[in-house]
Amino acid sequence: MMARILVLSFGAFVWQVTEILPIGLLTDIAHGLNVSEAQVGLLVTGYAWLVALTAIPLTILTSGIDRRFLVALLLALVGAVNLLSAMAPNYAVMALLRVVLALGHGIFWSIISGLAVRLAPELPIARATALAFTGVAVAFAGGIPLASAIGHWVGWRAAFSLSGALGVAVLAAALVLLPPLPSARRHIDIRHLIRQPTLRYIALLTACAVTAHFAAYTYVVPLLQSLVSATSAQIPLMLLVFGGAGILGNWLGGRLPFSAGRSVGLALVGLVASLGLLMLSSQMPALAWVDLTLWGVIAALMNLGLQSYALELAPSQHEAASSFCVTGFNAGIGTGALVGGLTLSSGGAFAVLACGGILACVALVVLQRKPLQKAATSP
Repeated sequence: MMARILVLSFGAFVWQVTEILPIGLLTDIAHGLNVSEAQVGLLVTGYAWLVALTAIPLTILTSGIDRRFLVALLLALVGAVNLLSAMAPNYAVMALLRVVLALGHGIFWSIISGLAVRLAPELPIARATALAFTGVAVAFAGGIPLASAIGHWVGWRAAFSLSGALGVAVLAAALVLLPPLPSARRHIDIRHLIRQPTLRYIALLTACAVTAHFAAYTYVVPLLQSLVSATSAQIPLMLLVFGGAGILGNWLGGRLPFSAGRSVGLALVGLVASLGLLMLSSQMPALAWVDLTLWGVIAALMNLGLQSYALELAPSQHEAASSFCVTGFNAGIGTGALVGGLTLSSGGAFAVLACGGILACVALVVLQRKPLQKAATSP
């Protein structure tokens, strides 16, 4: 059982590294393809918006496919696209490859939680989900910094090549270890799903919470530079602390003795506290290290809590619930980056942190507005 969950976790690792990799190699890719850094940034923000638009319909479209075959197909996709990206001759080809990758991204993250529960039915939902999402925490803690370092040392194409090779390796493991996983449902009406208050609530809550987080996290480097005068040597270590704390947060999230909804509430309260602590660090710079530890735990707890809460709210529609969660998550990434960027340019670092705190409070209000009606078991 554990080996099968590890396949999902390694798959999550590869997909997460692939999604964020252009951020760590922004300047290198821009120089290599002779484009601006802003254009390379679109490879991430445009990716997030495309995932938000396509996660639900594409998950429904693939709902009749055996999940073992679908996981293998998605791992083959991420491996192949990374390898092709390493050979991209120009920006247009790179952008096209990212579009293709985004189409698979929403499907992968929509099915991984439900598959973890199916592969480990004896575990609580939060524990099974935490095991599968360990790869995300490890990606932020070590995978992304390592891939970025390789890109700086050897070249950005080498970083994509390595990510592609890892995808192929995980594909081989999936083909060997995963059992046949017939789809639970073959005919789903998207209009019926969208009309369900619980599923709409999942997307809205996720979007609000993630917007609050990414309004600040997207600009964590300029925030640290502005508030605590962090040097170029300190920032990688600070981000490593953030990522390492995320592993702890992921472990903790699978073992908290209360519901996923309360975990989400705890994460939002913690986000407000961590943003406030970062404000205080402008007076006491050493607090920034403490804050990044807290923030890393909170970020992982929020990610896991939102996924687990979606499954709790719609126990008979795991993939539909996850797809609405993925849509909300990626909409939140794009919206948070936009709102945070506008706030940073107009009001500065303190305004960004205040904005993130206010948005987290809005998400707490949404959390209390859970609809009484649960998602139906069939269209």
